Amino acid sequence: MSLYSPVTPILLTRHKAGSFLELWTIAWPLMLASFSGCLMTFIDRTILARYSSEAFVACAAAQPWHWTVAGVLMAFLSITEIFIGRYNGAKKFSKMGPLIWQMVIVAFTCELIVIPIALLSHHLLASNLEPLAKPYLQIVLLGCPFDLAGFGAIGSFFAGRGETKMIPLVLVFTNTVNLILDILLVFGCYGLPSMGIRGAAYATLISQTLGFIIFLKLFLREKYRKKYAVFRFQWSWPLLKEFFHISFPYAVAHFCGMAGWSIAYQFLAIKLTYTHFMAYSVSFTLYTLVFFVMDGLGKGVGVICSNFIGAQQYNLLGKVLKQSFRWNGIFSCLFLIILLGFSNSMIGFFVDAELYGQVDFSRQIYLFLAWLWLLFGLDTAWLSMQNFLIALTKTKTVLLINVLCFWGIVLVPTYFLVGLYGYNSILYLQLIGLDLIIRIVIFYFWYRRRTWIKATTAKFCTP
Repeated sequence: MSLYSPVTPILLTRHKAGSFLELWTIAWPLMLASFSGCLMTFIDRTILARYSSEAFVACAAAQPWHWTVAGVLMAFLSITEIFIGRYNGAKKFSKMGPLIWQMVIVAFTCELIVIPIALLSHHLLASNLEPLAKPYLQIVLLGCPFDLAGFGAIGSFFAGRGETKMIPLVLVFTNTVNLILDILLVFGCYGLPSMGIRGAAYATLISQTLGFIIFLKLFLREKYRKKYAVFRFQWSWPLLKEFFHISFPYAVAHFCGMAGWSIAYQFLAIKLTYTHFMAYSVSFTLYTLVFFVMDGLGKGVGVICSNFIGAQQYNLLGKVLKQSFRWNGIFSCLFLIILLGFSNSMIGFFVDAELYGQVDFSRQIYLFLAWLWLLFGLDTAWLSMQNFLIALTKTKTVLLINVLCFWGIVLVPTYFLVGLYGYNSILYLQLIGLDLIIRIVIFYFWYRRRTWIKATTAKFCTP
């Protein structure tokens, strides 16, 4: 006799549940959506690199703190996808509209957190980069709530139900706007003054606001109104309490990882020579551009698993995770081909011929890129595992692993070995690789015990 009585599952795609192609069908629009955000970062840095190398490194140092604040708040709100997925799997459609409105209010309330951080942003930046990095960081931080409400809250309505193709279309449009505004505002065109790095920040702010308006109009379309109760507002403290219980540990875990990375960035900006720091900044800019694969694939795992949990199809959860490893292998091979074939031309976007011709710069940046390729496969595997854990609402486990591993294995040793004892900065990436391997090994032995199946069944099974 089965341990649970599944409801009739929602068909997310026309492919077999939990299959290789179903994961791809759900994940590729999420990859495109994430690619849009990665591309916005890449565009800002590319245009500022053409404007001045000082603006480029200032932007490269400020963006990690922007991602830390925006990423933590986005991680907090992204749990909305899990709730929407479960409602969708359980066919409780009328609960979705009120939930989204509640999360939109939470998103704009985050401005109360963002404003003090923006005012104190000079404490977060390396002293040699602060004059240019501070105004950029303050402007983009103040625009965070629009991105949180649009992509984070309303976007979860589409992503959680598997209707993911709409999200990248919106973000491609806003990226196009961002690109045009970047050129106009950074360099100054058609009577507009050249604003430099401030212009790139204003371009991001305007495009994110526009994205929120588009997401809102899509959410309010007539075809969603009755089925999903999109015009019904119902504040629920018990729901918000449950949401906080699940999302807060994940947000803290995200903060510990992102803040540690941002601190390392400022630390390396002070300790490294200009040549080495430029190599680090350029290589991580290229790595940022391929982050969309890891992010989209991991979110695809989370969306499918949360729907299976809502439909009580627990036996399919592990199958989805295994398919993600197959896709990981494919994308790792593609990334290697791109690096081997196009790394020279991509590096040329950011540095002039004189710097590129320096032996020290060339040796260091290719060393960084080789290690970043190895980290790509490990990062992709871990993000799929992490979203698997989040779908099971094991966010406290994610928090514990992120804090102990990153700060204990990566950040503190980097400070002592690179900062005090003068080791090559490549050690930072090597320690990240060790950190990810340890996380994956921990997850593997936990997964092999198979106790998560019974625990999930007991937790989410209805009488």
